[in-house]
Order: sequence, then structure tokens, then C-alpha cells
Amino acid sequence: MGTGTFLTRLMQTGLIKPEDLTRKYTQELFANEIVLLSYYIAAVNIESVYRELCAENGIEPADGGFTGISLTDTFAMDERDSQLAGGVFPDNTARLEKQRATNVDVIVMNPPYRANQSSSNDDAMNAKYTILDARIEQSYVKRSSGGKKGALYDAYYRALRWATDRLSEDGVLAFVSNSAFIDSGTADGVRLSLAEEFSEVIVYDLRGNMRVKDWQGEGGQIFGAGSQTGIAITILVRVAGRSGPARIHYAGVADGLSREEKLDALRTERSLEGTEFRELAPNESGDWINQRDEDFGGFPPLGDKATKGKLETPGLFRNFSLGLATARDSWTVNFSLAELKSNIRRHVDHLNNERERVHALVRAGKAEPVDKLIVRDGKLGSWAPLNLTDLRVNRSTQLDEDGYRTGTYRPFMRQYVYFDRTSRLNERPYLTPRIWPTDAHANVALAIGMDGRKPSPPLVVDRLADLHVNGDAQLFPRYTWEPASAPDGAFNLDALAASDSDEVVEGYRRVDNITDATLASYREVHGDDVTKDDIFYGVYALLHHPTYRETYAADLQKMLPRIPQVKGFPEYARIGRALADLHVDYESVAQHPLGEELSLTAPEDPYQRYRIDKLSWISRKDHTAIRYNEHLTITGIPEIESEYKVGGRSPLEWVIDRYKVSVDAKSGIVNDPNAWLREQENPRYVVDLIRSLVTVSLDTQTLIAELPAFEVVDADE
Repeated sequence: MGTGTFLTRLMQTGLIKPEDLTRKYTQELFANEIVLLSYYIAAVNIESVYRELCAENGIEPADGGFTGISLTDTFAMDERDSQLAGGVFPDNTARLEKQRATNVDVIVMNPPYRANQSSSNDDAMNAKYTILDARIEQSYVKRSSGGKKGALYDAYYRALRWATDRLSEDGVLAFVSNSAFIDSGTADGVRLSLAEEFSEVIVYDLRGNMRVKDWQGEGGQIFGAGSQTGIAITILVRVAGRSGPARIHYAGVADGLSREEKLDALRTERSLEGTEFRELAPNESGDWINQRDEDFGGFPPLGDKATKGKLETPGLFRNFSLGLATARDSWTVNFSLAELKSNIRRHVDHLNNERERVHALVRAGKAEPVDKLIVRDGKLGSWAPLNLTDLRVNRSTQLDEDGYRTGTYRPFMRQYVYFDRTSRLNERPYLTPRIWPTDAHANVALAIGMDGRKPSPPLVVDRLADLHVNGDAQLFPRYTWEPASAPDGAFNLDALAASDSDEVVEGYRRVDNITDATLASYREVHGDDVTKDDIFYGVYALLHHPTYRETYAADLQKMLPRIPQVKGFPEYARIGRALADLHVDYESVAQHPLGEELSLTAPEDPYQRYRIDKLSWISRKDHTAIRYNEHLTITGIPEIESEYKVGGRSPLEWVIDRYKVSVDAKSGIVNDPNAWLREQENPRYVVDLIRSLVTVSLDTQTLIAELPAFEVVDADE
């Protein structure tokens, strides 16, 4: 609700007749705000506008301030009395009870756009709402086919679910929000639910999403240059007694409009009646625009969530997983191994010192919940749910001296990472302990970019991978590593039965992750010489095929890839293997001959000569040269280097984006790529990396061009 803007504008539009104004103001208008200062500002604004309108229309205003405003967490109104501020503000409780007892016919809102917090140390950690989240699970989540269903508990989906349930049988819900629900794969359950729960769905898409592949066409951002997300105005109409799915009406602004042009269009059209909408025909999957290809759903899935890990899965891969989620990258990831060890030591000491201090207070008679006794110091560490659990049971946090690894943090970028298998300093390891239990367990995995806003080809990674190694990536490993022995010391018979090898490495047995049924199906089509390695690399090549990616672009934005049998499969396997070798061994490929313009004042010390602060292109439009530092410019970069992109950027764009000195605002931790140069004992590491990555980009494009024409094998052939 913010500062009362919606209610003040509602009164100022004249929609409320003068003779109805006082009744509406005193009895039928409600607003909620959880921030105390905003609550007071909104109350004053609403009352001021009401009194101005009374004066303009010769109406005697009602006594007192605006009593329809409540200080509350709206999402918790029906499930946690403590959120109603009743014990502190009795008048507030009375207002809330009045609001809860009133039928609401119109809800207007501007829900928060923020997704999950980026840090476990964030003071605004996502709260849990038992009743509201259960409703989301029963509707949006249950009907979603997307991979990241946790995103459906974001604040604006919670706002949509709450408002839908709060609305009367005849009513209107209108909101300005993030536009992701219109087309994202995860939100298909939201779209299906809206069609079922309303009579009319009207969407005005203002676009402006800077995170899509063709972002230039999205035009300006409605809320200014700092906003990266698209914006939509949505009006949902519910009519009691109406049967059948809602009619979906959609209008979107033209390509490339500036912010001012979009606002001008809103001023010109003014209302629903002034806007030309087209009625959409959703498919069974809940797609409104960019609908999926009917053939795509008939191909075998790369992985199947419902049967993941089971022998009888229809997926090509038995297991798959997100990458490592630390929720505190500033602490657990660094260019410097020495700095990382120091940070982890400080963090663990903070958790243990606070635990000991808090429990000393408890023993001395402090009655507050232990969570409230913590001194949260972002410069010493952060507190995730598992850390709080350890605090409550007085369990110490252990430091794993073997937890320091080299990981793939972003495409073509390695950093040191602390991998904590107990999850005390890593929020979610997912299947990482079974993909790369230690550095001794060799493996490769397809990192499939699942961020529908930036459709990306896959990336093969050969070591512990971050959650965002390729957008929001799902990892499909060639193998998993399973404990050779069960917890009781007996043989792990399941691992033994599934294993492709008798070899045991540091207590783990290697298990093939491509199913036998997949191998049989490929041999039936392509002959008995096909191996599981051929399938792994053949799929990698197929997922790079431009025709495949264009034909099924809408599907790939919304769901995990499905894999058809294609003609010329041996060529796919050959090219896929060459692509994988290129992408895994990117540091050691032949360096492209680039120019190096070095100033006469360049330092003799090579670590100073090649010191990095922040790399940049020579100009915003000229990407044929990189200004490395004040002494060095790298020239002669082919323009076509940028035509190969993974995770939304070309290899050199990743270098420019990531190789820079950064300081985390909360912790003060410095992440300095110059430390990596020193610890690798190679002052030219990034210079040589730039040369190598030009080769990677050019050779990748050459290999993709060699792929056979995309032809699906007919099942009857």
C-alpha cells in the first residue's frame, strides 16, 4: 500500500460520487501497511485528500482521521494474531476485525517484486505463512510444470493468492506487478489457476524486461533505469455463477518504446475501453503467449521430476540437480584461497562464539527466545535456518578443513569455494555431494540454463558448479558417486547393482546416470555401436543446434529440454565431444593472436603490469578491444566473438563482468582477482584467458555450423 497512493488517486479520479464519499471513507475503504512510518504517512495522505475533496464539494467532513488503515502484515492477517499488533494497539485490532468482517469487492495493489533474498543474513528474510503458503501449494505449485517452484512463494505471488482468496464472489482485483507470470514456465500453474478462478483476465503488458535475450525490443523500464524487470497492469474480474474458464484479454506495447512513450500511451488510452485487447486462446499447458510446440511433449525428457532417481524413469538421465546454493557467496566464494580460509574461520568462530554467549545468558536467566539474543554482525558472519537450529540445540559449528575446492562459479570462470557437506555454511548442496563428493571423483555434467528470460545453450562443467553457473542451471551429470557401504557398514547393494565399474574411489562407487532404457532406445535406432558417452555428447551437441533451439524456443523457456532421436547421430556425438573438450579445457586451448598495446610507463613488476581493477570495452559500441588497465589495451578481437553466448553473455563479456575487484557491502569482504593471479603464479592469467576464450568462441561457432541438418527420426521409420 506504500504511502496511500492507490486510495488517494481513487478518490481524486471522481469515481466515488460526492454523496458517497464520506460513507466510503468511513466504512468501505481499507488499507494495510506493515512499516510504521509509511503507515502514518499513508493515513495522513488519505485523510488530507478526503478533506480537500469535501471542501471542493461543500461537504462537512467526518470527525477524526482515516480509520480504515491498519498496521499489519497483510499476508498473516488470518493466521498469526501476533502480526495484528493487537496486544500493543487495541484500536488497530478493532480496525482489523472490522476489515476482516467486511466483504471486499475491489482490491487494488502494487505487490513487492522481490524474489527470494540473496543472502541469509538479510534482515528481511522471507517469512513463512502456513495458511497462505498451503493455498499456493494447492493451486499454483500443484499445477506448475516448471523447475523452480520455490519461486511461486515470492511476495507478489503471495499477494496474488491472498487477494484472490480475499475477494468476494463478485469482484475485481487490479494490480501492477512483475510481468513474469505472463509467460514463464514456472508460472504456468498461476495462469491455469487464474483461468479457473476468474471470469475475465485482462493484461496490459508494459514490457521492459532487461533479462531476456532480445532485451532491446523490451524498451524502457517503467520504474526507471534501476529496474530490470518487466511490468504489467492486470485486472481480474470475478462474476458469481459464471462457468468455464476465464476469457484472457491481452495487449502489449510495441517494440522498443521508451519509458516516456509507454507512459504517453497510458495517458492516451486512459482506460480499458480506450485500449485494444486481443482475446487469447490458451492451450492445455496454460500458455497464453509463445505457446509450446505440440510435438515437443512427445519426445523423451532429459530428466523427469516425478521419477527422478528411479530405475524406471522415462528421462534420459536418472538423476539431476541444481548446483550448489550457498546463500552467502561473499563468505564462501573467493578468488583467493587464503582469503577464503580466513573468511570461513571468522564466520565459524562467530557462530560458535555467539552460541556460547547466548547460552550463557540463558543459563543466567534470560527468558527471551535464543534467536532474539543474537548479535547479528554482518562483518563477522550470517545466520541461515540451520545455524539457528544449531543455536537452539547448542550444537557447535564444525569447520571442514577438506572443504576448500576449486569450483565453476560462472561460465569460463573458476573460483575457490568452501563446500560444507553438513550445509552449515552452504544453504542447499542439492546433489553436489553425489556428483563431486571430492576433487578425486572425476565427473562431467550438462549445465542446462533454466532461466526462461535468457534462453541459453548448455555448458559442460567438470567440477563443483554454482547454482547460477548457467542462469538457474539444472545439472545432468554423466555419473553419480554413491557410498560403497551403507551406514551400517554393509555393502551398498543398490549402488553395486547400478554401478558401471568395480572401482571404489575414497569410499564411493561410480554409478552410470544415463539409463539402460535410454541406451537400448538409441541402439535400436542408430545401431549397437552407440555408447552412453555417445548419448551424453550427442545430446550436448543437439542442445546447441540452432534449428532445434529456434523450433522449440517457447518450450525451452518453460520446461526442461526433451530430446528427439535425430538423423546423423554419430556426427552429433563427434561434435558434442569436441564442444565439451573445448568448454572444459578452455584455459589450455590455443590462444588467438590478439594485439597488446602497452604504455611506456607500464611497471616492470609483472603483477603490477597486469593488475586488474575493472576491465571494460574500449567503448560502449566498440567490442574489438578491451581496456585491461591504465597501461594495457588488448586489441584485434573479432566482432563475431560475441555471437556465441552462454548464460546470456559471450565468453569475453563474462570476463569483463566478473574479473574485477569487488567489496561486499555487508561483510566488507574483498574479492580480488589479483589474488588469483598470484596464487596461480601467473600474472598474465586473465590476458591469456582472453586470448583463449576468443578461440573458444570462434571454434564453438565453427563446430555448431558443422552439425547435420536437424531432422527428427520418424517413429515409424
